[in-house]
Amino acid sequence: MIDGQLKDAIQQIIRNDPIIFLDYDGTLVPIIMNPEDSYADDDLKNLLSETKARFDTFIVTGRSPEEIRRFLPIDINLICYHGACSIINGRIEYHNGSDRFIPVFDEIYEVTRSWTTQFPGLRIYRKRMAVLYHLGLMDSRFLQELRSKIEEMARTRGVEVYYGKMIIELRVPGVNKGSAIRSVRCGRPAIIAGDDATDELAFELNEDAVTIKVGDGSSSAKFRLSDYREMRSVLRFILSI
Repeated sequence: MIDGQLKDAIQQIIRNDPIIFLDYDGTLVPIIMNPEDSYADDDLKNLLSETKARFDTFIVTGRSPEEIRRFLPIDINLICYHGACSIINGRIEYHNGSDRFIPVFDEIYEVTRSWTTQFPGLRIYRKRMAVLYHLGLMDSRFLQELRSKIEEMARTRGVEVYYGKMIIELRVPGVNKGSAIRSVRCGRPAIIAGDDATDELAFELNEDAVTIKVGDGSSSAKFRLSDYREMRSVLRFILSI
């Protein structure tokens, strides 16, 4: 059920034509064990198609543009790789020179891809500007050893370590969702929703926005929803205004 105060905040900001920024995994679709199966259903595709027809709308994700287009095959603006690049009206822009790290991640992937033999259950995904280690199927006894190896790899290659839900990711240093959103907004009103630690900087660096935490855990967001279903209900409410 949508909180009355959240409804009031949305009704007020809608008058000023806000930009809507939405995380994907955990916010619009459930977190699942196999991240390669996170396809949007027809309900979500229809909701987002209607939303972007009325408002400037962005999916803000750690995934690559290719991944998110596969899961969500609609023409929508993107902020990808946790803020390393944006795609607006089909044009890609790299933030803070992030594209110079592409060969670094090529090397990291080649060096670490054999770890799947050393750590059964580990899955490694090469993104254009990140390498992601999915831990969901690993034996927990070996997590600390793997974590130490990943941290050492980050130190020697000059990249950043991020710890998320069942994942550890090496990514471009100095970029984040919050800075990317702030750059895209250019001072315009905004609604920002997310479920993970990466979304906290989006909330903190955009204090004037209507910020929504989806799921459990501490957060600096002004409002909270229980899960992705409630987030979809919020989108329906926005469209009803």
